Amino acid sequence: MTSPQRVLFIGGLGRSGTTIIEKLLNELPQTLSVGETVHLWERGVKANERCGCGEAFTDCAHWQKVGDLAFGGWENAPVDRLIDLRWSVDRSRRLPQMYKALRSGTATDDQREYLDAVTKVLHASAKAAGGAEVLLDSSKHLSTAALYALDPTLDVRVLHIVRDPRGVAYSWMKQVARPEADGAQMPTYKPSRTAFRWMTDNAGFELLGRKVPTLTMRYEDVLADPAGSLTQMASLAGIDVGQDGFEFLDGDVASFSTPMHSVAGNPLRFGGENTTLKLDDQWRSGLDKRSRQIVTAITAPGLKHYNYPLG
Repeated sequence: MTSPQRVLFIGGLGRSGTTIIEKLLNELPQTLSVGETVHLWERGVKANERCGCGEAFTDCAHWQKVGDLAFGGWENAPVDRLIDLRWSVDRSRRLPQMYKALRSGTATDDQREYLDAVTKVLHASAKAAGGAEVLLDSSKHLSTAALYALDPTLDVRVLHIVRDPRGVAYSWMKQVARPEADGAQMPTYKPSRTAFRWMTDNAGFELLGRKVPTLTMRYEDVLADPAGSLTQMASLAGIDVGQDGFEFLDGDVASFSTPMHSVAGNPLRFGGENTTLKLDDQWRSGLDKRSRQIVTAITAPGLKHYNYPLG
């Protein structure tokens, strides 16, 4: 019997620093970043947006090989049906059914149909990369992590990333272009909405951690000690880093040279061969007083839980 494909699922609320962490992990031996597979069908197969390697989806040799291995070509994949299924089964409101399925070990027919297609893609991605031991999936969504954990052919481990909610709220208030989509903008959200999502998503990942191997790390701690943090992440993923595993790190400078075939994600996944690993704390001067007070009030229990200061 073939061993389940290891998947290190990078979870947490968007704008929590997950992209830079994904890039660091992608430099480790036997890993392959596939990006936000939750958006594969719409942004990759249908919209032909750019892969993290810089090529359009249809021009990316990796993803074309994946399509051939998984479906005999992307033209044979039931894309519209899979988009409908994704919006049906991979939703936060479906979490109770997912947790129930995790306890019982049985998925619904729609969950099974969707997972069959997703797992074909994931197994084909590993094979197309020459047998990648660990796939890095940065979909971030709690519902996606719970859904993927239902499939017995995947060995899902969750890297739960937490960032100071005031920094997350400030980031979601900014206009950020999506260069892979002809200048389209990423959405913006009010601080109150972000704060409530920060609380519910992090609580959900804590709950999922009772069923799925999970490591919770703060974004701020990762930037303070990249090598030490990566050692913990590699241990979770079952990766033997070895003596030369961190050659791409020189103090606080990371030299990124491994292509990222991330099908969707933050624009930071493009470029940046030599990147200084610097904490993004612009929110300290940029977030207005009222927004800061709102976010702090809503997230106070979580701030205490994750050892962030209230002030």
